[in-house]
Amino acid sequence: MSQVLGKRVLVTSSTEGIGKGVAESFAYHGAHVTISSRSKDKLNRALQEIRRVNPSVYGITSDMTDLNSLTTLVSYAKRVMGGIDILVVNSGNSPKEPITFSETEMEDWEYSIRLYLLSAIHLSKLVLPDMASRKWGRIFYLSSWTVREPQSILVLADVSRSPLIQLSKILSKDYGKYGVTINVILMGSFLTEGAKRTLTRYAEKTGLSFEKIWREKVVEPISVNRLGDIRGDLGSLLLFLSSDMGSYITGTSILLDGGTTASTV
Repeated sequence: MSQVLGKRVLVTSSTEGIGKGVAESFAYHGAHVTISSRSKDKLNRALQEIRRVNPSVYGITSDMTDLNSLTTLVSYAKRVMGGIDILVVNSGNSPKEPITFSETEMEDWEYSIRLYLLSAIHLSKLVLPDMASRKWGRIFYLSSWTVREPQSILVLADVSRSPLIQLSKILSKDYGKYGVTINVILMGSFLTEGAKRTLTRYAEKTGLSFEKIWREKVVEPISVNRLGDIRGDLGSLLLFLSSDMGSYITGTSILLDGGTTASTV
């Protein structure tokens, strides 16, 4: 995937789990990468680790629920890299998940919408004008297969993320003529600290063991009988879509779930 060599990539929420793995994938293939996290300690650790692969990795603390913070993030990334060619919008899980509709409060919805939806809209507005002027760009919204098959215990995320499918379709029609593609990645299950934290809370609420929930809710529904590999599966897909070979794919939601989703629509 040498076609991403020298590309300038911003990956949000990227000091552990999915985001970090994606950042490492681009860094390994020679891209300049900016990462972010709310935690300064996590940011510093991730920078040290990823810079062993590629020294052209930069980072700043940022809060996905704070639009002003995201404006600062984009300004920083543009300054240190000279621009942004590829935007990967990744978000951590809501701290209230898993949660059902009856358990939610309105402030939970406000937080979730800022985290998953408004952040993506704001970041897109900040990067699209430059991408259009350069006649090249890639935007990826990382989401979940559960947007296709909503889960009661993930009501905040599934409802707040679902509009990104419509957003990517609209933006793809408006910006395709400028060489900019926009896609949603509906991810399956990956072994991350965030996923384990969410299921640990679910185990505590239900009284079931973590091991039973992990086996029955996560592993057994996967047709290929394994969890996803962040760099091998997700990273490779994003690298392909970021190359010229992926330039015909835009405005779509791509399932990367190992066959978990039963829906055909």
